[in-house]
Amino acid sequence: MPEEQPIEKAREALNSYWGFSSFRSGQEEAIRSVLEGNDTLVLFPTGGGKSLCYQVPAVVQDGLTVVISPLIALMQDQVQQLNKAGIRATFLNSTIPSYEVEQRLVNARNGMYKLLYIAPERLSTELWKSEQPNLDIQLVAIDEAHCISEWGHDFRPSYREIRTALEDLPQTTKWIALTATATPEVKKDILENLEFEEPVVVTGGFKRENLHWWVSKTEKKRTLLKKSVKKAADLGSGIVYASTRRDCEEWAGYFDKNGISAKPYHAGLDTATRNEIQQDWIDGDLSLVVATNAFGMGIDKADCRYVIHYTIPFSLEAYYQEAGRAGRDGEISYPILIFKESDVQYLRNRVEQNYPDREILQKVYDGLCDELDLAVGSEQDSPEEVFFDNIAKRTKLTVSKVSNAVNLLQRLDFLIQIDLREPRVGVHFIVNSDYLVEFIYDSDPGKGDFLDGLFRQFGPQVFSEMQYLDIEYLIQKLETSSNQLYKALRVFAEHDQILKFKWQEESKLIKVKGARQKKLRIESDQAYNYRDILLKKIEYMARYATTNACREVFLRHYFGETNCKPCGHCDNCRSGEKEQLLVSREDIRKVTQVLESGEKSFSEITKSASWDRKKTKKVLSFMVRENYAESDQSGDLYSLLRKA
Repeated sequence: MPEEQPIEKAREALNSYWGFSSFRSGQEEAIRSVLEGNDTLVLFPTGGGKSLCYQVPAVVQDGLTVVISPLIALMQDQVQQLNKAGIRATFLNSTIPSYEVEQRLVNARNGMYKLLYIAPERLSTELWKSEQPNLDIQLVAIDEAHCISEWGHDFRPSYREIRTALEDLPQTTKWIALTATATPEVKKDILENLEFEEPVVVTGGFKRENLHWWVSKTEKKRTLLKKSVKKAADLGSGIVYASTRRDCEEWAGYFDKNGISAKPYHAGLDTATRNEIQQDWIDGDLSLVVATNAFGMGIDKADCRYVIHYTIPFSLEAYYQEAGRAGRDGEISYPILIFKESDVQYLRNRVEQNYPDREILQKVYDGLCDELDLAVGSEQDSPEEVFFDNIAKRTKLTVSKVSNAVNLLQRLDFLIQIDLREPRVGVHFIVNSDYLVEFIYDSDPGKGDFLDGLFRQFGPQVFSEMQYLDIEYLIQKLETSSNQLYKALRVFAEHDQILKFKWQEESKLIKVKGARQKKLRIESDQAYNYRDILLKKIEYMARYATTNACREVFLRHYFGETNCKPCGHCDNCRSGEKEQLLVSREDIRKVTQVLESGEKSFSEITKSASWDRKKTKKVLSFMVRENYAESDQSGDLYSLLRKA
């Protein structure tokens, strides 16, 4: 009998492990491309089934698939789902102790896993570098690949180092990159950075026929949110996105008291609580989640009927991804944006604050080097833990300004932030193992059990040196609170004198690159280019919010699709082509002809069209909003984006 073809094995795996009889549109094309060894880029909208494009090949081929993912919660959720389906998978991230990381890598070396999820930052660690040659890596999958590009809405510098970090992999290794939000610029950047040769690009398109896009402009946002949720709640479950924890708590409480079961979701809640809220919402036991943008990534809930943005996002990519969590089952659903003009200026101010001027950069750099006892001209041997509170005191700046400056200094390559540390605790037993066992045995049951659990979490290395774990992880495993853990450690250290501990708030490991400079050499283009990109993204977001044309067409044009027809059911399509009464097709064609020869100033366009300034402003405003043209930062120079 002829040998079974890989794609046939893929179809069998889809049915056997996931229970699906056929692939969604585009999935089989992507999987076939991977199995044939092509560099593959997958551009599917939110809910389009991207993960199966690497999970299915991982199951049907030999060896290990390494999945690079930026989100701890997403890793854990996918690994849990895979294990439930009988597929061996694990992850490496900061929630697990170092000895467990080492054990999982040994397991991977011995072929115990089909998929290994890992954060991009971990590829630069010495442990990974030493173990990578021992792993039979057959496929590298880069999830959320838009993080590679500065034009992406969630740029992460570590993503740009992935190809370099894995350059020693054999030529036969297969590569796939996946994202839900890639503009033409982002797509180009991904392919170039990953050095994809003759790539196969599979796109699912950005049309979502069942989504009725809606924007409401108002100065009475609170009143409108109450009305919108009350009306939408009759349709089923939903999400309200807000920007602050306080808003999440306030609105969840309000709706819950008014008959709509609701809970807040944000980073200030512990992991167990967040997981419980998420599961209750997925199971239908909770109608509404009021959340920051931390909620929703990778969540598989088909029947979310509405997503309301009470706060306007920083980019159309983020908006499309978050709003697209509505209606994954294909039923009519409503992504709604509530905004007022001042929201846009608020976003601009937030971006500007993240890019401190040269004077502040120099001050923070000097304060950081002083904190590290680093003299001018000397180099730092290895990364050291730094607390921003200390730098803030030295520089007389706020912790927020210090953090923003450090982030920009990293982007400018003056330093490296090796790892973002959540609050963590270090423990070192100063007695031997025999004494500890006897001490546990002689203690009352509650104290003994707690101490035994503590030792088991840190492992045997805790006798030789200080070992660290995230506080949130530890209190979850020991089923205690942060306060109770701290008190217990103090008793063990001060009264029983069996251990030493270090209780550390959020901090970072930092290494200054090269010798300390007396005066930083900063190029403005290099320093503030990404700021300008972010400001331009906010401008596109504002245009979407204020356009009078079809919302879906606007989104699809933004993501590079052409020849799109109006959806017929967004708020603008329903209210008719009002803008055409103000700007005629002939007016647009006239400006298009002027700009075809290249960039022109406002005055040049006014003169060429033989209009007064008021009419020129009206026509150009319309053309910029509808993505026919764009202006530079000064707002005086215009260039053509597409022909009318």
